[in-house]
Amino acid sequence: MQVSSSSSMPASSARDTASQIAQLQTQLKSLTQKLKSLATSDVDAKTKKMQQELLQAQMMAVQAQIGALQRAQQQAQEQKMRSEPPAPVEPATGERARAATTLGSQVDTFA
Repeated sequence: MQVSSSSSMPASSARDTASQIAQLQTQLKSLTQKLKSLATSDVDAKTKKMQQELLQAQMMAVQAQIGALQRAQQQAQEQKMRSEPPAPVEPATGERARAATTLGSQVDTFA
């Protein structure tokens, strides 16, 4: 599976990425189960060691793919946060404005 990272990800792509991660996690569970069952299999030691190494390499590759997809998701989220304009700040009006301007006069200071 080819994994590419992009700096911005549309919503449909984010869902696709989440789906890919879920599929990879299922694949990882399957590989883990195969590795566990290998321990009790009736194959010779040399074959068992080769199969164990192969399964571990496949597990590492799947984990790397999951990590790459998660990093791409994180980068897309950060990019989205940077590109969204900040919420407008409402100017203080009416009673809040008067309270803000007179607040300093209501505080007692002692030397």
